[in-house]
Amino acid sequence: MRIQHLIQVARLIAKDTSNQISPEEKERLESWKNESKQNLKLYDRIVNWDNFQERNREWESIDADHAWEQFSARIEKERRVLNVRQILIYAAAIMLPLLVGGTVFYYLTVRDGNSELTAESSIPVAAINPGTQNAVIILDNGKSIDLENAGIDQLVEKDGSVITNENGQLKYSESKKSGKEQLRNTLIVPRGGEYTLVLSDGSRVFLNSVSKLVYPVVFDEKTREVSLEGEAYFEIEKDASKPFIVNVEGVKIEVLGTSFNVKAYSEEASIFTTLVEGKVKLNTRGENNDCILLPDQQAVIEKSSHSVAVNEVDVQQFIGWKNGLYSFADQPIEDIMRTLARWYDFEYEFASDSLKAIHFEGGLNKYDNIYPVLDIMQGTGKLKYKIEGKKIIFM
Repeated sequence: MRIQHLIQVARLIAKDTSNQISPEEKERLESWKNESKQNLKLYDRIVNWDNFQERNREWESIDADHAWEQFSARIEKERRVLNVRQILIYAAAIMLPLLVGGTVFYYLTVRDGNSELTAESSIPVAAINPGTQNAVIILDNGKSIDLENAGIDQLVEKDGSVITNENGQLKYSESKKSGKEQLRNTLIVPRGGEYTLVLSDGSRVFLNSVSKLVYPVVFDEKTREVSLEGEAYFEIEKDASKPFIVNVEGVKIEVLGTSFNVKAYSEEASIFTTLVEGKVKLNTRGENNDCILLPDQQAVIEKSSHSVAVNEVDVQQFIGWKNGLYSFADQPIEDIMRTLARWYDFEYEFASDSLKAIHFEGGLNKYDNIYPVLDIMQGTGKLKYKIEGKKIIFM
C-alpha cells in the first residue's frame, strides 16, 4: 500500500506541474508536502524548472510506455530494497513526460521576459501577441463606434439611456424608455479582443473573441431577450417575472437567474451550453423539444441534426477563458489552434492532415506569450513549427 500511495503522490505532482490537478487533488498534495521537510524538499527537486528542462531533453528519446513497464517490473522485483525517495522520483520521472512532456505546459510567466526568436522562426516574438479589450458597438441608428480607439467614456441614447464605457466594460443605465420604441444595439468583438457588457437589468455578459451580441438598450416589461453569435459567459440577474432568453442559431436558452457559457461559432458543427449554477431550459425545435440543464452539465447540440447530448463536465475547462485561462483536455491540436487563433489573432496551417489529430492537454494564461507553448509542443517530438508573419505552420 505504501508503494501505491507514493505512485499516487507522483501522479499528483505530475498533474500539478501540468495544471491538470483538481482542487481536491491539490489539497491532498499540499497535505503530503506539509507532512515533513523532506517531502517539501523532494517536491521542489522534482518540479524544479532547470531540472525539468534537462530531463525533458532526455525524455524526448524515451519510449514512455516501455519505461513504465520497466519501472513497474522493478517495483515488483525490488519492492523491499527501494526507498521512499527512489520510488517517488522514479514514478514522477515517468509520469511527468506523459503528462507534461506531451502536453501544452502551463505558463504563468514567460521565462526571462525577453523577445527572443523561436528555433524555427525568423520573426520576433512580438509578431503574435495576446488579445486586448476591444470591441465595436453599432447603435440602433446604424452609427458604429470603435470602443478601443474612440476615446468615448459616455454615450446618451435617444431614449435618454446613459451608456458608460470604461476599462473594457460597457454599462447601461436602468432608465425606463417611457413607452418609446425599443432600441437595439449590437456589440461586436473582433479577433484578438474581449469585452464585458452590463445590460440595463444588471446582467453581465462576457464576450469572447469573434463574437456578436444583439440586445435591447432597455428590456420590455415581459421578457429579456438577446441574440448571440460566437461565445459568451452570462451572469443573469434574477427576475422571476421576466425570463432571460438567449437566441443562438435557432436554439432558445431560457433562464431566470443563473451563470452559464454558450459557445456557438459559425465554423463549428455544434453549439455548447455549459451551466455553472442555476438552471436553464433549451429548446431546439418546437415546444416539445425542451432540455433542462443542471449545474456542471453541458448540452451539445449538433447543428445539422438538432440532436442534443447532455454530459457531466468540469465546467472550469469551458469557462476558464473568462478568467484568463485556456484549458484543454486531450484535444486535437486543430481544435486547440482554432481557439487560440481567435484570441492571438493568427492564421495556421498543417503540412499534412495527420498532424491535425495529434492530441495535447494542459492550459495557459491567455495574457501570456504563445511561443513557449509552441516550443513545448515541438519539444514532444510529435511536430515542428515555423512562423511566417502571423501564420504558424505545423510540420
